[in-house]
Amino acid sequence: MPELDSATLAERVLRLSRSPPFDRMSVEDLTLLAAAGREEVIPTRTVLARAGERASAHYVQLAGRLHVMLDLPDLVSAAGQPGVGALSVLGGAVLPADLVAEAGSVLLVLDRDALMGVLEEHGHVARSVLRLFALKLLEARRLAPVAPPPPRPPPTVRLDLVSRMLTLRDALGLGMDGMATIARLARVARARQYEAGSIVASEDQPADVLVLLEGSLELISPEGTTRTVRPGEVLGFAQSVAGVAADGQLLATSESTALVLPHRELTEDIEDDDALCLELIRSFAAQLWTALSAARFDRRLWEPQPQSQPGG
Repeated sequence: MPELDSATLAERVLRLSRSPPFDRMSVEDLTLLAAAGREEVIPTRTVLARAGERASAHYVQLAGRLHVMLDLPDLVSAAGQPGVGALSVLGGAVLPADLVAEAGSVLLVLDRDALMGVLEEHGHVARSVLRLFALKLLEARRLAPVAPPPPRPPPTVRLDLVSRMLTLRDALGLGMDGMATIARLARVARARQYEAGSIVASEDQPADVLVLLEGSLELISPEGTTRTVRPGEVLGFAQSVAGVAADGQLLATSESTALVLPHRELTEDIEDDDALCLELIRSFAAQLWTALSAARFDRRLWEPQPQSQPGG
């Protein structure tokens, strides 16, 4: 592959910095992604991926027009996008509508193999992507809050390693690539018991991942709203990966037992285990796509955040 001249590479980095979901990454990380892509001129109006299909690449508009043909009453039918495809490639989600490039468009194309190659070969880029996806997922949920899925309480509270593995697999939706990554997390997960009225988590420390096994908890938001947490429910997963505090104060309303994956140990495992990091990227990409769909492609989520320079 011929070496890119500095002007071409800089233009690609600039465009990627304005293209969700990569819009808040550092210049160094964006440069690696930009160098892995290829430019493609679209001579005639082309459907890059059809509704119900997975995208085969992340496409970034360099010139012309790239858009998803939507049929939503609160948006124009052809919603222009600076870039699209990464969440479908990484999370396995299908597109809700045709992805179209108009005639004369010039695209930066990050094929699936090229994108995965950067993530697999450059661990710091993969970890940046993971934390960014976790932060964007939290933002999406704040913009379009949805009720938590009905919890699936474990039939019995068992705390041996295999039981912890199965609990984490079901609660976190991991293990699609085998149980090795789940086993690593289960080894550092610990059961904790809480007396009624005790504080389980607060807003002044990075969130741990918590799976309630028995009892009941109350989550009190900063605004003062409350909701009850039932056995089987998961709290703090995205917050812990993103390195931010819990959503509010968590109190035990009865004697309770939870399986807790501490933030520090989870962070260390992500830093040490490339396979775990990649599996979490796939999981969070799928969750982010679902959350964006719930937000009805809210422009605040699709458009990049204002910043003085890429990664700034």
